[in-house]
Amino acid sequence: MKAFIGLLRKDLTIIRNWYLTWFAFMLVGMVGIYVFSVYVSEPSIPVPFLVMMASLHLLLAPLTMLTALNSEGKTQLWLYNPQSSAKLLLSKLSAAAVIQLLAQFFILLYAFFVMKILLANGLIDSYNSFLPVKQGLFMQLGIFAVAIYFSVWVIFLWTLYHLLGKYPAIKNFRWLAVLLVWFAFGFLETLLSKTKLFKKEMFFSVNINISPKMDYGTHNSWNIVYTDAHIPLLIIGLYAVVAIIVFLLASWLLDRKVEV
Repeated sequence: MKAFIGLLRKDLTIIRNWYLTWFAFMLVGMVGIYVFSVYVSEPSIPVPFLVMMASLHLLLAPLTMLTALNSEGKTQLWLYNPQSSAKLLLSKLSAAAVIQLLAQFFILLYAFFVMKILLANGLIDSYNSFLPVKQGLFMQLGIFAVAIYFSVWVIFLWTLYHLLGKYPAIKNFRWLAVLLVWFAFGFLETLLSKTKLFKKEMFFSVNINISPKMDYGTHNSWNIVYTDAHIPLLIIGLYAVVAIIVFLLASWLLDRKVEV
């Protein structure tokens, strides 16, 4: 555990400039949007920005993961590390997860700030009427889970890209092979989703929309509209299994086949 914590600290240091830039971008955007809303006397303007920033965080962990991998690829330091590739990659994934959690917490604080503005201007009756606890919790969990899932795929596709670099005949077109793998998996997902394997009895329903729709009707201001969404237990489990398999495959390739 001590060795893993050391790896985690190293990875957080490697990506420090990246996540500090991301946080600075968020802060500047939040302040700028608030100043603009005060200037035009439209307190609901921060609401679309809040939704946009929350959605953008689907990309934070994957981009953090890619930054860490590219940095290691340039320095070649992990070629001389006695730890297994699985442990090294897990450390980087954990670092990306830490940054993801901190950023989402930052967004949550901003959401409370926005709701306080709306409440003070009489645009909402209570915090719960704008963002109920259940919706907020599921949105945060959904964003985090999808971001980490995509991060695992970034690990695998990055590993595959460098693996194909060993073959001169396709080295210049390896990016195309990586895209084909990703689209092939998406096609397989679509086919499986149409089979009888996914029955309605295996779904449970919650009043949540991970990508909320914006409405400019109530009180002549922006508001978030929630719609019912079915969250399938079976599919969630399958995605978790796929993520584990993809991660282990990437670790195996990195251990035995890949030189970056």
